[in-house]
Amino acid sequence: MFKKTLFLAGFLGLTSLSGLPQSANAAPTTVSKVQNAKPVILHEQPGSKLNEQARALNADVLQDAARHHDHPIILIGTVPLSSAPQDQALFVQLQSYRLCGSAGCTTSIYRQKGQQWETLLDAVNGSISILPSSHNGLSDLLIDGKDYWFFDGKSYQDTENTP
Repeated sequence: MFKKTLFLAGFLGLTSLSGLPQSANAAPTTVSKVQNAKPVILHEQPGSKLNEQARALNADVLQDAARHHDHPIILIGTVPLSSAPQDQALFVQLQSYRLCGSAGCTTSIYRQKGQQWETLLDAVNGSISILPSSHNGLSDLLIDGKDYWFFDGKSYQDTENTP
């Protein structure tokens, strides 16, 4: 059983079963939490209010794409990031040949705060899943099955150190 757990941890890209680094002041992330992650499902919702909002939040990117005769597909999804009704997040992915690269298409996460929208995570590549653990009131995220992100009170932060 221990060998299977270590194999699974290695397969998921975990260097240890404790998960997040101590600097993140995070609760330990275990293989069971990864198994309990809920994937964010994105799909087209043409004509919907959410589609209009996604277009407004990404107006500059869509205008630039139009100047290059590119018409991205807009995929959206909504997921609660906490039990509070105001923490319903809008996930937006723009797909087109020009906007997506070898790492895939990027997804951004927004949350409505009053009449304004705030960006919680800008342009991350890979599938997104919601973890049962949380920081500063919002659920932790698992990106591409191996990369843990936590909410620092303003936006999501990657737990991996980048140069």
